[in-house]
Amino acid sequence: MAIKELYTEADVRALPRGSRLVLRAGALATPAALDAAFERGIAVVREGDSGAGSAATSSAGCGCGGACSPGSCTWSKMLSSDATYVVVVSGGRASVARMTPSGPVPFA
Repeated sequence: MAIKELYTEADVRALPRGSRLVLRAGALATPAALDAAFERGIAVVREGDSGAGSAATSSAGCGCGGACSPGSCTWSKMLSSDATYVVVVSGGRASVARMTPSGPVPFA
């Protein structure tokens, strides 16, 4: 079996919902592939990574790779209600705001 170097949206959509995609060292996933993984509840982790702090989702719908209890992390809170969110990543840290008619409101 050949080792893939680039994972696309089609590769991710071929995986079962809630499964896990392990990226080996040097492998890349396109932004569309990562979006599809988030949408389908597929955990994306780098080989050797515990998954903690990952931006991917687990089968439980949590963005921390399953390291928290449901409802205790930002990703699971975001997924618990429909809304539009803005996520800004700067210096390796993410901040989240929920969009309201009067503008963005910090989300915790």
